[in-house]
Amino acid sequence: MSTVLLIIQLIISLILTGLILIQRSEGGALGIGGGGGGLMSGRSATNSISRLTWILGTVFIINCLALSIVFNMENQNTSLIDDTNAVAPLTETVDSVDTTIPLDDETSNP
Repeated sequence: MSTVLLIIQLIISLILTGLILIQRSEGGALGIGGGGGGLMSGRSATNSISRLTWILGTVFIINCLALSIVFNMENQNTSLIDDTNAVAPLTETVDSVDTTIPLDDETSNP
């Protein structure tokens, strides 16, 4: 299910990018249809592209929410700590270690 939603998300994002780029540029932005006789001229074409951009933007956000819900449901029972099979390393113990510090009197030979 998540793969289908990811493919839909990719298609929506490509179409949305194209729609944003062909919109008429009013503020000197990056739109292709910047001049008076742009790619799509006329008020009705501008309104329909703007409306379609809003609709696809809404579908994009809804699909993002659906993706997060599906990923959460798919990965609900997994944990990073549970997945690791690491075993703590064994430490070696030495039983016969002399931990006493000799004093100066004991180490000096008369």
